[in-house]
Amino acid sequence: MEGPRLPPSATFHETDDDKPDDPLPTWHRPTSSLSALPSQDHPPHHWRNHSLNLSPILDTPSRSLPPPDSIPELETYVVQVPRDQIYWTPPPEHAKYVEKLRNNPEKNKKNGCSKRLMWFFIILIAFGFILGAITLILHLVFNPALPVFAVEKLNLKPSSFEVTLRAENPTSNMGVSYVMKPNGVVWLTYKNKRLGRGKFPKMFQAASGSDKVNVNLDGSTKNAVMPPRGSKQAVSLVLKMELKADYEAGPVKKNKEVVVTCDVKVKGLLDAKKVEIVSENCESEFKD
Repeated sequence: MEGPRLPPSATFHETDDDKPDDPLPTWHRPTSSLSALPSQDHPPHHWRNHSLNLSPILDTPSRSLPPPDSIPELETYVVQVPRDQIYWTPPPEHAKYVEKLRNNPEKNKKNGCSKRLMWFFIILIAFGFILGAITLILHLVFNPALPVFAVEKLNLKPSSFEVTLRAENPTSNMGVSYVMKPNGVVWLTYKNKRLGRGKFPKMFQAASGSDKVNVNLDGSTKNAVMPPRGSKQAVSLVLKMELKADYEAGPVKKNKEVVVTCDVKVKGLLDAKKVEIVSENCESEFKD
């Protein structure tokens, strides 16, 4: 009569007893990036002789090992950063500098005031540069030219002289107004002796204009040593005027003082009512 049959596990462990020195089966991690797993110690020899006592090993969660297939293999990825992107950390000296500024509010206030003053001077210099450029352009574009005068007639009356002048304004883009200075006088002299004096009438001339103007001078030839009557000798006279010339072109205005000196040679000053002009030459200049 056969004895009772042992369970299959018992038979399995009885077979294992035939090779007590064989090591337990081991497995390897897929990659070196995994953390080290807890080492498995060999079970005591008396546990191996009884297959029913394997429950302590199986019930211990710290010593249970997952099957090799349950651990996924880790993949390696290569991340490339563009070379033109540089990531850096400011040096610690910057933090000290910022902390120093925080601890010195008065110094920060002074620095702010100095920056505002600097910007104020920069704006002022720029404004002056622009203003100077505009002034230079206006000076070059609107530049008054000297007026031109010429003596056309000279008539002698019992107690006055009548001189007819032609005035020309060569400035092509500005009109001009002629007025006498507050204490200005028009003089007519012969050998530094005064023959007559008077006022230049107020006159306006357009740009590139030409006009005639009559100047009346009070005086006579009694106080001057003149050539005798009937003499054909030419007499040299000097006509001098000091005028204010106000040039204007829209909002642009320029004020000048003009001194005009005319050298006139005449004949028949004492004999005829109409004096003959032999030669004349008028020169103008701006007075600073």
